[in-house]
Amino acid sequence: MKNKRMGLATAVLAAAGLIIFAHGATPAAAGAGPAAQDGQAGQPAVQRNFPPDFMGVTGITGWVLSGNPRTFSRDGLYGYVDGGAEVFLQYGFRDLTVFSLIPDKAADPKKAITLEIFRMDSPKDAFGIFSTRREGGEAVSPGIKTFHWLGREQASLVKGNLFVNILAAGCTQAEVGDFLASLVVNLPAGETPMPEAFSCLPEFNLIPGTERFICGDIAAANESPLLGAEFWGFKEGLTEAYSAKYGPGTGKLILIKFRQPPQDLPGKVYRLFKDHAMDVRISRAIMQGVTVVGRNFYFGQSGPNGIIIIDETDPEVARAYIQQALDKTAKKLNESKKDKKKDDKK
Repeated sequence: MKNKRMGLATAVLAAAGLIIFAHGATPAAAGAGPAAQDGQAGQPAVQRNFPPDFMGVTGITGWVLSGNPRTFSRDGLYGYVDGGAEVFLQYGFRDLTVFSLIPDKAADPKKAITLEIFRMDSPKDAFGIFSTRREGGEAVSPGIKTFHWLGREQASLVKGNLFVNILAAGCTQAEVGDFLASLVVNLPAGETPMPEAFSCLPEFNLIPGTERFICGDIAAANESPLLGAEFWGFKEGLTEAYSAKYGPGTGKLILIKFRQPPQDLPGKVYRLFKDHAMDVRISRAIMQGVTVVGRNFYFGQSGPNGIIIIDETDPEVARAYIQQALDKTAKKLNESKKDKKKDDKK
C-alpha cells in the first residue's frame, strides 16, 4: 500500500478521491524530552502534565513511551501537518497528541511507532477524516470491531471522537495489527457509529470500506473535480456529501445533502457538465454527461438532496441507483418531519 503520509497539498487525487497528508514529525529518540516546536511562528507545542496512563497509551502490550507526548492546538497543527491542516480544521479539529513508542524489551533501533491521536468535535467528524484516508480494499483485522485499516508500517482507526493515525517504522503488518488490537481496548472513547445518511445509499453492489463522509471544499474537490465548483456550498458549510464505490460497473455514487439547494441548481449542474463533457443530455429528469474518452456521469435531484454517479456506462443502471437513493432520502426526510410534529405536540 502506498504511504498515506505524502503531501495533500501537492495533488488533487480526483480518480481515487484519497486525501493524504505529510507530517513533519519523526519518532523521538529513546529517553528524549518533549519535542520542540510546532512550526507556527516559533511557538512551542502545548505541554501538559499527562497522567501515567494518558489515553491508555502506556497500556499497549509490547511498547513503551519514548520521551514525553506532544500536543498541538489549531495554530500548531500547521507546523506539524505539512500542507494538510486545513482539511482537519474543516472536519472540526480540536487538538492533536503525538506519542513516540519503542519496543519494551530489547531496544531495536529499526522499530519505532509514532502514534497520532486527533481529537475532533464529534464522532461524525472523526469518521469523516478517517474515511478520506482509505480507498477500499485495505486489510482489516477480523478481531477489531472499530472502523480501521492496517498495512505494513501504517494503520488508522476511529473511535468516539478520536481519529488515530499510526506510523510504524520497521514493523510487519502482523506487528501493526497487534499494536492496533491492544490500542483499541485501551482507548477511553466509545465506538464510532456509521453516520446515519449512509443508510440512504443503495446497498446492492456497494463495496464495503469505501464509504466516505465529505465535509468542506477541500475534501469535496478531492472526492471529484465535479464537487469543486463553488455553487455546491461546501466551503460555506452549507452542504455535505456521502459517497461509496460500487462494482462491477458503477464507479462511485455521491449523495449530496443541502441545507438549502442553490437557485437554478439544474442549470448550474448542466453548465458544469458541459465544462467536463462533450455531450450532455437530460432524460426523465436525469442529467447525463459523456466525456471525450467515454466517461459517464449523471445527476438527479429531489428536494434538498442530489445524487451524482461517476463512471457508470449503462444509463438505466445509473437511473435505478439514483432513484433508489432519492427515494430513501425522501423517506428519511418525511420520517424526520413526522417525528418533529410529534415532538411539537408533546
